[in-house]
Amino acid sequence: MKQISFVVPCYNSESYMEHCIDSLLPGGNDVEIIIIDDGSKDNTGKIADEYAKKYPDIVKVHHQENGGHGEGINQGLKIATGKYFKVIDSDDWVDSKAYKKLLKKIKKIDADLIVMNYVYVHNDGRENQVINFSNVFPENREITWDDIHRFKRTQYLSLHSLMYKKSVLDKAHIKLPKHTFYEDNLFIYLPLKYTKTIYYMNLNFYQYFIGRADQSVQVSQLVKRSDDQRRVTVLACNAYDLDEIENKKLRNLMLRELSFLVCIGCVFTRLAYTDEAEKQAQDMMDEIKKGNPKLYKELTTKPSLAYFSSRKGKVMRGAINKGFKVANKLVGFD
Repeated sequence: MKQISFVVPCYNSESYMEHCIDSLLPGGNDVEIIIIDDGSKDNTGKIADEYAKKYPDIVKVHHQENGGHGEGINQGLKIATGKYFKVIDSDDWVDSKAYKKLLKKIKKIDADLIVMNYVYVHNDGRENQVINFSNVFPENREITWDDIHRFKRTQYLSLHSLMYKKSVLDKAHIKLPKHTFYEDNLFIYLPLKYTKTIYYMNLNFYQYFIGRADQSVQVSQLVKRSDDQRRVTVLACNAYDLDEIENKKLRNLMLRELSFLVCIGCVFTRLAYTDEAEKQAQDMMDEIKKGNPKLYKELTTKPSLAYFSSRKGKVMRGAINKGFKVANKLVGFD
């Protein structure tokens, strides 16, 4: 059995995908690399097929009509045979030393979720920043949610830090929306309900490249695609009744994740600085209220990111956008 299924969604990735795939190949027969050619118009599909021909026991290729990043993950889930499932974007890569340590331990791990660190890698001279979770999760042992500690305000689980067991993803019936950006937030959130055990490895495993002009985290793209963020936020908020989550710490974590999604949904929309954007942010809150009134009340009556970011008015809009600029300067996520 393959230990890890790496899924690499690719769209017009010919100039950088080889770096990504080459970083995964040292996993040998313990891994499978599933390259999703998402209707690329360049040589992405050809490069993918060459890898599959050269490494037939490791590399699989799926060609599809353009459906977006989420549809690539959907198809990867259908193909994957590994015990664990990890998404690697085609312009990112994994650290070789951390990878070796992961492969050495992976056969001894049986937790529902593996968490590792990730690194913001900048191309403009800024210092790379490590997002480390050693203050939250005890290291190198299987734990439950009862064993975790408090997250810092700047710490959130991300696609880059998580590796779910494939069986957990199957229980969550993951089906991400097509042609929708920021759908990775659903991939992060939806399986949490079915996750009982966690294993944290203090490794700077995932290398998250920041610098391409068309990346979805660039400010211009955040404004352009804010409708997608609002859609994803509503889908996540309406997915579950959190009162059904028995473990208190897990429930609090899921509520925190939703509060964060509401915050970025409001912020990304309001970056447009228009009255129409203000209305769209409030429309998002109205959809959450209609679909999950108990959650809406909890998000909007207790001090939290969602509480403050969803406040109406130009003064609040200005404060939110100023806060975004400060956060971006500190973290450098674009």
